[in-house]
Amino acid sequence: MTLHVDFDQDLWLYVPGAWPWEGFTGIEQWRDVLAEALADAYRYDAPMREWVAATAEGLARGVEENEHRFAYFSRPHEALGIASIYELARAEEATEEQILGVHDPAAVREVQVVPFEGRLGPGLSATRHVADESGAITVVTHWLWRLDDRDVLMIAGDPDPARFQALREDYDTLARAIGTAPDE
Repeated sequence: MTLHVDFDQDLWLYVPGAWPWEGFTGIEQWRDVLAEALADAYRYDAPMREWVAATAEGLARGVEENEHRFAYFSRPHEALGIASIYELARAEEATEEQILGVHDPAAVREVQVVPFEGRLGPGLSATRHVADESGAITVVTHWLWRLDDRDVLMIAGDPDPARFQALREDYDTLARAIGTAPDE
């Protein structure tokens, strides 16, 4: 089984983690084409174009093994968000609460686990507010589907709780869009 995410391409950008990809020979070519397209669309000046290019490159260089990264990058001058989707062998020894981070010691309020339905079927979602050493709050949500042979987990977080809340519906829509590719 391979995941397929039927995402809104007007809002989300798939961030590749391996090169070449979709005709792009390397990260620099992808970054430059993306920065140019956004600069043309929004009439960015040179410093903003450079920021977009650097941000895109950073997003791509940070992709982890087994991660499918999506960036809310359609209007980076207004909002930027990252969602990471993992397709992993089922962790039989881990509970749903462990995978969802329900008992995170840094959580500053009780984590509520709620049912969540998507293309993968019924799953769970949990949002927690965690404090760092300085007391700054980050909001993190996990969406989890425990399938017969694997766990599918989407994680999104933001150190700006208001921005996270503004994008929450888009994160939920992306999570609902996760499905499986047709058998070939």
